Amino acid sequence: MDKRGPSSQLSGGAARVTVGLPTHNGEAFLETVLEGLVSQDHANLEIVVSDNASTDRTPEIVREFMRRDHRVRLLRSDTLVTAAQNFNRVFRATSGTYFMWAADDDLRDRAYVRRCLSALESDRSAVMACTNFRFIDPAGAILDRDYDRYDNPDLSSPSVVQRVRLLLRRGGWYEVYGLARREALERTHLFRDTYGPDVMLVLELAMLGPIRLVPETLFFFRQIAGRSEQDRAERQGGIDDVGAILGTRLTHLQESMSATVASSGLAWPLKLRLRVEILWAVYVEDTPIGLRARAEIRERAAAARRDRDVTAIAKYGVVGGITLMRSIGPGLRQSVGSSRRRFGRWRRTLRRDR
Repeated sequence: MDKRGPSSQLSGGAARVTVGLPTHNGEAFLETVLEGLVSQDHANLEIVVSDNASTDRTPEIVREFMRRDHRVRLLRSDTLVTAAQNFNRVFRATSGTYFMWAADDDLRDRAYVRRCLSALESDRSAVMACTNFRFIDPAGAILDRDYDRYDNPDLSSPSVVQRVRLLLRRGGWYEVYGLARREALERTHLFRDTYGPDVMLVLELAMLGPIRLVPETLFFFRQIAGRSEQDRAERQGGIDDVGAILGTRLTHLQESMSATVASSGLAWPLKLRLRVEILWAVYVEDTPIGLRARAEIRERAAAARRDRDVTAIAKYGVVGGITLMRSIGPGLRQSVGSSRRRFGRWRRTLRRDR
């Protein structure tokens, strides 16, 4: 019996789909993740693990899979690099027409690649495809969450404004683990050494074209209790001045998103429209990012005054004023309504006295 699975039936040549799996000390879940990838029912793929100087059993686990399945190969670095550099290295070391990053702890249904590939091939304008997903705990049990807020949205609209607007109103940007066209990824900055590199990459892809949603739950994102924001940031990539950035991360994320739009190849009127959409979602509307970012305004304004940054002083003065008016607004309306009711009772009393 051939133990190599579907790969034994493949001919030579470049794989049509490449799965890039960057990892650092990922032994806890790596075997389960690789089992899910080699079991995909789309056989014409390669799985490349980019091991970032692991000191645990990660290399041994990968080599065992290499003995079982010739579609699996290992890139090994003895020098630790940032997570963003490791994500990019595995992409640049491969050549599949379609590419997908896989984390070393998430899971996929065996139909994931096939269903996403079908969505891309049915829409030549789409740059990426993904599916619905659920959060799971370390044991693999599905977690109860507000999936109306977190689940991947349908970004198949031909309108770039509509696509970005939908993204800005989500609680996470998990499309980054979808299946993308290599040619589209090559037009982006890939992962950057900053806070939220996944957000910047999905934003760049959404500006390039539609992202198709397969309406099936085929992806399972593992949440690990106890991981701090700094832990998550370090897994995503290095951050200069990490303390200051993480202390006010959502306002810094807004600045990075606006800079990403400004550096895109879109026409300037569209860039302006998208930058307004970002500011509106962060500082005016009650979006997931806005509700948290507005709590950082006072601290960013104080830092701007300390640094004598005139532009930032003006910006946070304006958005701080908007936030203040929003907080006053409901109270003011309630006060006016109460005064009207008291005035009405007073008038009715006067009429009775007459």
